[in-house]
Amino acid sequence: MSTVAIGAESATALARPWRRFWARVLDYWLLIFPVGFLTGMVMGSISVELLLWLQKPMSNLIVNWCLSPLVMLLEGLIYGWLGTTPGKWLLGVQLLTVNGQRPTRGQYLRRQIDVYIFGLGAWLPLVSLLTTLYQYGKVRDGQAAGYDQGKFEVRATRLSLVRLVCTVLILVGMMAVNGYFKQEARESHRSYTSGGPWTNKLTGREITIPSGWSHQQSKNQDKQDVDMFFHPDAGIYAVFAREAIPGQFELEDYASAWIRATSGSMSLYVSSEGDTIEGQPALVVLGSVARDKSQKVHATLLKRNGAVWRVVLIGTAGVAPDRAEALKLRQALFSSVP
Repeated sequence: MSTVAIGAESATALARPWRRFWARVLDYWLLIFPVGFLTGMVMGSISVELLLWLQKPMSNLIVNWCLSPLVMLLEGLIYGWLGTTPGKWLLGVQLLTVNGQRPTRGQYLRRQIDVYIFGLGAWLPLVSLLTTLYQYGKVRDGQAAGYDQGKFEVRATRLSLVRLVCTVLILVGMMAVNGYFKQEARESHRSYTSGGPWTNKLTGREITIPSGWSHQQSKNQDKQDVDMFFHPDAGIYAVFAREAIPGQFELEDYASAWIRATSGSMSLYVSSEGDTIEGQPALVVLGSVARDKSQKVHATLLKRNGAVWRVVLIGTAGVAPDRAEALKLRQALFSSVP
């Protein structure tokens, strides 16, 4: 039974299909965004392999599909607590039993299962379209949806202007957020499959990132801006960052200080074999991730104009980080440094 009753207005008219549709869309979006975000954080913290997989095109669709039953379960729990859901409350939609009573939490959760299977077709392509059209036709003709037949009625109150305006504003905002994420996904997919432009925000130089890589901007534990690149197929990710150094610091001094500063997360040492980046000497630092020695590290340090630029390549368990794909990215990233 509900513990909090919200908006207990009298609803006499059967809810029309579109009122029901937008109420469900609103409830789903309000939950899938935070649940999806938290799930991504948890998956990324479990293993590097999962973190890399999340960067692959279509992985977000797979995650959202797997999360949809959980979202509907959470919606049922919210209903059991509040006696309604945000979308239903805002759009004046009320679910009642055929006897005119508010459903119990158990009844609502069982209905959620029926909605998921018979109303949404478990979000399976084509199946979902067919089940949605079938249920829409029944509700449009003034009948109960198939999963409500003989069990529930969905009724609606008169929708005030304030609620209508709030609903439109919220939905427009959510559509904008959803559109932004979809555009980001399209750009990531395009970059992943064929490469694409990337601009170093610190230098303003635009370069072309090789195909197979996706990009994210983040901050490290020292609150420094870093650019992260992921290659799921190769099992490698890269961190590109810049750090200003005192004028008297040489590259070797910086390397020693950096190795000490990162000793809690990586076990590193300066390689006896140096490297050359665009005609300038660079230091190569090798090692492994402290908590997993099978994750090897290959870092390149380059001093330019009072700062050190570093490209840190890290491979998943057993993967050499200095594979051709990673070295090609390293070359492209250093070309963005004047």
